[in-house]
Amino acid sequence: MHSGLFSLDSIVDKLNLHKQRATYGAVAGVLGKQPRSLMNGYEKCPRYSWIVSEKTDRPTDYAVEQLHPDLYSKTFTIKTSKKLLEWLMKNP
Repeated sequence: MHSGLFSLDSIVDKLNLHKQRATYGAVAGVLGKQPRSLMNGYEKCPRYSWIVSEKTDRPTDYAVEQLHPDLYSKTFTIKTSKKLLEWLMKNP
């Protein structure tokens, strides 16, 4: 969709800075990738735990110690690529 504007790391940087969750599908949609393979090659750590499953609102297969301590400080999760892109443009 807008893969040239953002990288996975630039999206994660913003999610982390603003303590905001987004679904695998939303992030994958912005990057033009498949949700299932989005995190292949990335370690399971607090930095990447902001990207979550739409069904569980948790990152897939993360242990408790791998979750960011502020992961649930907000109740809202961005669930669509359109909403994520709007949010990314509003939150430098």
